This record gives sequence, C-alpha cells and structure tokens, in this order.
Amino acid sequence: MTYRLHARLTMRTSALCIFMGLISTNAHSQSANNTPVCSSSQSDIDGDGWGWENQRSCRTSAASSSNSNSAASSSNNGTAVCSSSIFDEDGDGWGWENHRSCIISAQSSNTASPATPSNSTSFLACESLEADNDNDGWGWENGQTCLITSATQDTAASNGTSPSAAPPPVAAATGGFSNGNPICLTDASDDGNDGFGYENGRTCAVVNGVTATSDNPLLNQRSCIPWLEIGYGHYRLQNNPWNSSEAYSDNWSQCIELTGSPGNYVAKWDYNWLQRSQGNEYAVKSYPQVYYGRKTRFNVSGTVAETGLPASVNNLRQFWVEYDFSETGNAERNVALESFFHTSCEAEEHNKQYELMVWVGVPTIRTPGTPLTTVTLSGQEWDVYINPSLGWAYVAFVAKQPSNSGVLDWNAFVEWSRFEGPANGVPAMAQNTCMGAIEIGTETFWGTGTFSLNKFRVY
Repeated sequence: MTYRLHARLTMRTSALCIFMGLISTNAHSQSANNTPVCSSSQSDIDGDGWGWENQRSCRTSAASSSNSNSAASSSNNGTAVCSSSIFDEDGDGWGWENHRSCIISAQSSNTASPATPSNSTSFLACESLEADNDNDGWGWENGQTCLITSATQDTAASNGTSPSAAPPPVAAATGGFSNGNPICLTDASDDGNDGFGYENGRTCAVVNGVTATSDNPLLNQRSCIPWLEIGYGHYRLQNNPWNSSEAYSDNWSQCIELTGSPGNYVAKWDYNWLQRSQGNEYAVKSYPQVYYGRKTRFNVSGTVAETGLPASVNNLRQFWVEYDFSETGNAERNVALESFFHTSCEAEEHNKQYELMVWVGVPTIRTPGTPLTTVTLSGQEWDVYINPSLGWAYVAFVAKQPSNSGVLDWNAFVEWSRFEGPANGVPAMAQNTCMGAIEIGTETFWGTGTFSLNKFRVY
C-alpha cells in the first residue's frame, strides 16, 4: 500500500507574520477584552481591522492615528533602516520591516519585547494546529490571532494527512552572503521581483549567476536539501522526502541534480532509504519528482496560459505525456506519474479531493492497495487499484508490462476514472473538480538507487 500522506503547506497571509509587523513606541490603550488598540491605523496592512505593533496583534479603532512614526528611515545608500533591532532575529545586521529588507543602525531602537503564550491570556484558542505554521505557539484563524492550547485540535492527523510541520516552499539559503544577506538558492520567493526573496525564515538576496532561475537553473549542482526545487522551462524538479519520519533513523539520504542543456535537460536523483528492517516497510518514504502545473500557490511551474493547468475536468484540454527514464540500484520502489484533483482551481494541499496514479515502474512486492479490475487505456493493459485507507479518493493504474519509456494519453485515465470507474468500484470524481499538475517520480519503500529522467514532456 502506498499510504500517501502529503504534508500540508500553508502560508499565513495576515499581519501576524513577525517580519512584516510595524513597530510603534507609543503606549497602547486597552480594549475591554485586554486586546491592545493599535496606535496607528497603518499597522493594519490588509485592512481587516487588525494590525501588528510591539510584537503582538492589535485592533484598529477610532483611537488609532492615521499617521505612523514607525516607518523605517533610509540610510545613506538608500537602504531602509530598521526602526527597531528586534526585527534582526539572527543578529546579522539585517531585518525585515514594512515589506522590505532593512539594516540595523544606531537609529534602530531596542524597544518592545514580543508577547509570548506564557504572558498573554486574552486571545481566543486556535481550533486547529494548522493555524500555527511556524510552531511558535501562535496561530491565525478567522481573521485574527489565536493561541495554541491543549484544546487545539490536530485536524491534519484526523484528516489522514501528515501532522508534521509543513515544509518551506524553497530550501534554506546556503549559497553565501551578499551585502549582509544570505544568497537565495532560487528566485521562487522573489514575488516582487525586487532582488530579494525569503528562505529559511529570513530575507535573502537574489544574485545573478548564483541564485538559480528558470532561465539559468545552475546545472550539475547536486543538492541534498529537503524540498529544494530547481525550475527549468515549465517544469520543476523537487527533492520531496515527505514521509521520511517512517525511517527509523536519520541515516537516510536523497539528493537531486539537473544536468544536460537547454532543450535537453535531465533531472536526476539518488537515494538511500536504508534496509527493509530499518523503517516501516509498508510506508512510502519519499517522492522525488518533476511536476508540470500547480501543486500549491508556492509550487507552480508556469502560468495557466503556459501550462493549461490547473483546469476543470469539464474543460480539460488534451494532455499527452512522454517519458523516458533509466535507473540503477536495489530498492523496493515504483516509478509513478500522478495528478491530484482539487475542489478549486486554486490548487492547494488542503483542497485535494482525488488522486490518480499511473505506475509505469512496478515494485517487486508492494501494490497500491485493493485490486479491482483490468482495463486497456492508451494502448496498454493496466490493473486498477483503490486505497480506501487514505483520507481522499484514490485510484492507481499499474502497468501489466512496465516500460522505461512511452507516451501516455493522460485524458484517457482521467475520463475512465470519471465515467467508467464508479461502476467498477472506483470512487466517483466530483463534477467541479480541477486537475492541478502532472507529476512523475519514484515512491521508495526501502533500498538505494539512482534515477535519471531522460525525458519528461507534457504537450
């Protein structure tokens, strides 16, 4: 069985984010329920009636001034000066304030101390642990700050998904420093195209020739950093070790590398998921992959105009998938293509509804779940499986004759699952479902090996 449990990836978009708060040295007045009133309405960045001052949430009211004395001033070279040294959490002389990087100087005050769960009792308890994506004891639900308490529910675990902390959309910055900032590994987090990104909880600098971009993916650089992504064209190579906790030690490894040349890229990975007895032998440990489309808002290989995804199953254009791979090693693993279907075309981890897999490489022992029937699709015979133990609908097509290369009519698998699958015991797919991405990778149970994706083309 696969027991696929994809970790959720959520991003707090509110004023709670510590690096984007506005600091004010004015004393706060207090509301009736002890929630402080913002001294400046400019603390309310998104206009929801809540702001962030002195490292805690505040509410705006008629008492909140329309002016702010907390904006960072500018240094001689035009770089913003942080209004307070508290924004420099790692002591490197740089912070993040007012949606931009700032520098610590003599002008930066040392005022304000952050509120902590131990000294603040006036906040509502969070309903779900998923509200706290940075494990600091605070969350954000229903447009306001909340506190993680013993009553907070682990909804991820109850929904059959991984309760572990969500991985970052990009890996930790390790490429050196530029003007006091660590160098970004990729430009994926430079949403404003201003030359700055955000990796590993801190601001980083995008540097030409050092930071990987879609146009310059930095070939032949092997990386073993979990969740690192390398973009090329309309594809992204992802080092996905989503279920590594099922290994009984930390001695496992998994690394990715992009080789080749423009128009002829080869995505590679190597892995060591230990021996059969050194982990849960029934659990998939990882799924290093290349994807085309959108997995979440932070994992996108191209625009809808460029990829045709996400798209409603009622308006799905024809997708053909060409693949070719080679591998070495001794491992219990599959080679599988897949698509997730979501309740919205704003594809996210939390709105996954349906998983469709096509196994073109088959393990020696493990199967996807419960066998149902055999069908002929895209000119081949496939055994069809379901897995009722998962938290969402699942169907897998396992090749009767596995092949290292081929061309698949992807729509044929989608259409059969929608219209003929239910009569054969396959879960029904909702009519308003959206397909997010087309992916290819290896699900490994145990063992070691190398994998080269010589060709992966969606057209």
